[in-house]
Amino acid sequence: MKKIIGGLIILALISCNTKNDCSYQQPIDINDGIQVSSLEIQNLDTNAFIKTNKDICSGKYGNIHSLLVIVNNKLVIEQYYNGWEKDQLHFLASNTKSFNSLLIGVAIEKGYIKNVDQKMLDFFPEFQNLKRDTLKSKITIKDLLTMTSGFKWDEQSLPLIDSNNMGRKMDLTDDWLKSAIMLPMETIPGTKYVYSGPNNIILSEIIKRETGQNIADFAEKYLFEPLGINKYNWLEKNGVYDSGGGLFLKSRDIAKYGLLHLNKGKWNKKEIVSEKWIEEIFSPYIEIKHPFYSCYQWQMVKTEYGFNSWFIPGNGGQIINIIPELDIVIVINADNRKIPKYKRESLELLIKDIMKINPKL
Repeated sequence: MKKIIGGLIILALISCNTKNDCSYQQPIDINDGIQVSSLEIQNLDTNAFIKTNKDICSGKYGNIHSLLVIVNNKLVIEQYYNGWEKDQLHFLASNTKSFNSLLIGVAIEKGYIKNVDQKMLDFFPEFQNLKRDTLKSKITIKDLLTMTSGFKWDEQSLPLIDSNNMGRKMDLTDDWLKSAIMLPMETIPGTKYVYSGPNNIILSEIIKRETGQNIADFAEKYLFEPLGINKYNWLEKNGVYDSGGGLFLKSRDIAKYGLLHLNKGKWNKKEIVSEKWIEEIFSPYIEIKHPFYSCYQWQMVKTEYGFNSWFIPGNGGQIINIIPELDIVIVINADNRKIPKYKRESLELLIKDIMKINPKL
């Protein structure tokens, strides 16, 4: 059942209780397309996870809501904490950005969009006067995907709740698309990484202009329905969807999405998007800060074990992490927005602890 919520990003969802079952719960097969197994059957270190699980329950990593781990294409960990339940929709925050990457690929392969080298302004005839800006006229779909659009933007120096935060200011405008496209330019497109939510507003509106469907409807037809995702929320305002952070899904459905990427665009042997496009999504484009690289919305880092790891982070503690060489997908949902960093360990350390279930590491 599809449900859409209009308005700004919700800052508080559900008050969580502190009663946790810290025992390992083997995932249950609910016939949703995900194969399930257990740590023991997959020869993984159960004791290592039990220790990590206790740390999560003790609040070491803050207010964790769910942890799902897929190994060898099988769900081996599905734990919920702090009163969270598996059927609740969780906000993805900036994990939402990665959906633009996948759906742009679908739109290209369906023939709606030619390629990533098309110029941004070519999709918006009402803004043709902006072509006089020699920098803005150069912006391509690829620049938007790689966070190298060249817009003058900063949504990270100030807290998101600060009235002077650029992201918050844009949230309060009535026309998100106009506010995004009208941003002043600062650098030559394609040359500098700047984390920018407005890039994604523009990407989703390109999808709408070329397909005749808003990003939610397009995703429902070509992504959600094939994955068996039948319930979601997606924030919108005056018909423009918050494609930078407004999607809500069940944790298990987020895991499906991660698994789709691990399996190079296929879901249960059916191709949703081509392997070539997944490879393009994951190709490092520009260095953010050594050793982190920007891909198409995703980021890549080489782990201490020497494996390439792709991840997409979201405000509050949302992470989708994929390590193809280990055949693993990790999904974490949390709400640490009101918990200072000095009062909890980073989720990077949590991921390192989760990795200890692999006895080879």
